[in-house]
Parts: sequence; structure tokens; C-alpha cells
Amino acid sequence: MSTLTSLNHCRSMLSIVLWLSIFCFGFTAMSANSQALESTHQAANIKFDASIPEHKKLQLSTWANHARKALRLVYGKLPVEDFITIIKTSNGGTSAVPWGEVNRYSPPEVTLVVNMNSSLEALKADWTIYHEFSHLLIPYDAADARWFSEGLASYYQNIIQARAGMFDEQTLWQKLYDGFERGNKQQNYAHQKLNYLSDHISENRNYMRIYWSGALYWLNADIALRTLATNTAKPYSLDAALEQLQACCFNGYLSANEIVQKLDELSESKIFTTLFSEFSKSYAIPDYVTPLNSLGVEVINGHVTLNNHAKLSSHRRAIYIGSSKPSDKYSD
Repeated sequence: MSTLTSLNHCRSMLSIVLWLSIFCFGFTAMSANSQALESTHQAANIKFDASIPEHKKLQLSTWANHARKALRLVYGKLPVEDFITIIKTSNGGTSAVPWGEVNRYSPPEVTLVVNMNSSLEALKADWTIYHEFSHLLIPYDAADARWFSEGLASYYQNIIQARAGMFDEQTLWQKLYDGFERGNKQQNYAHQKLNYLSDHISENRNYMRIYWSGALYWLNADIALRTLATNTAKPYSLDAALEQLQACCFNGYLSANEIVQKLDELSESKIFTTLFSEFSKSYAIPDYVTPLNSLGVEVINGHVTLNNHAKLSSHRRAIYIGSSKPSDKYSD
């Protein structure tokens, strides 16, 4: 089969073990004909598992459309307009959305397994859908450098939620800091470089170091691009670079190396390839305190405060707000 598929798992090791037990031992509420999907919301390309009752479909459509609007806040439009959201059901687990994955078909499919007892508020508050949708920001099939694609999704899952008004600026940076801390705590494979660790993620299960090293890569790139723009008086950012990448290069699959080379070409810099080399060879999550402090993100006893007098505090605010174009404003 020529279609390439990427599985972008979205939970910690505990959640993955939980889901595998649910899947393998049958403690789910999926119907016997769960493979039969019906579409009742073609405008938003949503397909529902046949077991989902009619009264839940409006709630699930509202949730999926909320996340689609949030994704538009990266650069004003969806990276892939016709991607399909497939919603399946489970009553297992404690989270609202215990599982998600992206399949790079044409058009791409984002599959989400939803706990049917969850309210709309609980669904919106769960980070999984924002993470999975953010994978679509690069034309990538996750065949190599898993840390690279998972890092992008981990970075933007928080940013698009904040831009959609789901939490404030301080909470955004608290969530990012907490993620970096989780990555820093995984030291049991400190003898292995990130690229090797990432390629063997199913064996070592160092999800936090892998995902959050990747998120830090994209944060560092974002800071560097915004600083470069400040020095040249030409507005630029990671948002803008990804928009350019979408315009030029979404007709096929690219490896991580090809993506960073293209992003360097588009940004007229060496930012992406230089950082890619540094992070690939890292034996632990790189320093995250220094870049956070440069943005005015200060931490005391694990609690984030914001310093608006820091040298790059304007970059921090811009990352939170995103584009100021009227067409990019969020409305639910």
C-alpha cells in the first residue's frame, strides 16, 4: 500500500498502558460495528463511529470545530483544509480523550477516541485534539526524528489553546515550563542521544524527554526568528515560517532533514538546521531556563511569573497573542 501512515501517540506511558489494556482486553464501549463510520457533518469533515448516538454528535461537532478554529490561529487558516476528523468511542480510562493519532492519507485523517461520559467543557479542556491537529502544521509522516514532530505538536497544543482564550499568558508559560521539567526528570537514558532515543521510543518509553526536547527546539527556533526579525526590522516568526512552508511544500512527504533545510531557506537563516543538529545530539533536555528567562518567564519554587522588563518580553507576548490581523481573531 503506497499510502504512508504516521502514528502520533499522545499520552504518557501510563495512559498508553491503560489504552493498550482497554484495546486488548475489551473493556471498551465500542460497538461491534465500530469500523462502520457515518458522516453527518461534511462541512467540517467529521466522521462519527456508528455507535455514537445522535444527541452526542452536535456536542462532538462543536468540540472538533472549536479545535479547528484554534488551529487557524497559527497563521489565519488551516494547514490542510480537507483533513478528516474521525471520532470513536470508549468508556474506559479517566481522561476525556484517552487516545489520538494522525494518519497521513490524502486527505489526512485525525482519529480521536472519546470518553462518551465527558461534557463539552471537559472535551475542550483536554489537550489531545490540539496536539493532534498541530501535527498537521508540517508535511511530515513521522518516519524519522519523532522528537521533531511530537515537539512541534507539544509546543503548539499550548499556544493555540492560549490564543483561543482557554487560559491566560501566565498559564501558557507555566504549562510549557512544567513540560520541560517533566522532560528533565527522565534521566534514565542519559547515555543515549536524543535522535537514537527517539528512534527507539517504543522500547525506552522516554516520552517526556523526547516530546519536550522537541517542544524546546521549536521554542528556541521561534525566539531566534523573532530576534532576527527585530534586528532586520522585518516582522517574522515561527508562525510565518510555517505558513511559508505550507504554501510551498505540502504536496508530498518530507523528512525532518528536508523540512529544516527548507525552513532555513525560507527564513534565510541557519536557525533550523543548527538547532536540529544540536538537539539531535543532546543527552538530556537542553537548557530551558535561559531562553525562558530571556523572555521574562521567571520561576520561583516551580511557579511562573512574568517580567515585562526582560529584554525579549515582547517576543513572549507575541508568541501568546499571535497574529493581530482581524481575520485571525477567534470566535467560538
